[in-house]
Amino acid sequence: MRKALLTLAAFALFAAPAMADYTGGQVNWGRVGGYYAGNGGEFTLYSDGGPGLLLSNAAYDAKACGLGGHPESFQTFCVETGEHVAQPIAIIVSTTFINEASGAVTGPGSHAILGGKAHGDNLDPRTAYLYTKFATGTLAGYNYGAGRSNSAGALQQAIWFIEQEAGGANNAFVALANDATTVGGNTDEWVGKGIEDVRILNAWTPGHVGNMAYKHQDQLYLVSVPAPAAIGLGLIGLGLVGWLMRRLA
Repeated sequence: MRKALLTLAAFALFAAPAMADYTGGQVNWGRVGGYYAGNGGEFTLYSDGGPGLLLSNAAYDAKACGLGGHPESFQTFCVETGEHVAQPIAIIVSTTFINEASGAVTGPGSHAILGGKAHGDNLDPRTAYLYTKFATGTLAGYNYGAGRSNSAGALQQAIWFIEQEAGGANNAFVALANDATTVGGNTDEWVGKGIEDVRILNAWTPGHVGNMAYKHQDQLYLVSVPAPAAIGLGLIGLGLVGWLMRRLA
């Protein structure tokens, strides 16, 4: 009986959601005229044929996805300034928080690799707030029209400033993020939320993932929230494990 319970517990753990870096497929970068400024975003992440984009754009508003003739694409921004995009790229979705001084993984989160820091840069909640609002079409002060290069440039500079990258600017979007993440701000909208469903996409030359000589510009992604049924199944699995462990104790 004890062996059967342990087997069932292991199955429940397997069925419950797990947190680990995962592949986002092999993709291309594109840019839509009037939707970007200088070397920064907006970028269009897409795949037309080939291995394909493995990331859903279901969390994105129509103003931030499906542009440039790529219906399965989404709009994104650079995290770093010292790296560049390439065609094509393999992407790994980062789900870990690191010690920026040593590079050691310390828990769940999301981080860029290298960039302006020796080992990597953990995603700042203020960046997550701005990108979530952008991706869902609700970022205050952002021009979502066809000629939005000024807004795109300002948001890119705000992200670089928050992520402590050279070339950033302490502008109105930074002020908005500061207010949303600070207790006692005008909105308190993002207080205690961390990075929520935003993740950094680590970019590599296909076939060379993990080789720093083939590392490219990391970008942002808004994860689609799992369906309620999937969440419920995971919670049931975790609850069953807890009950079994108490029985076996």
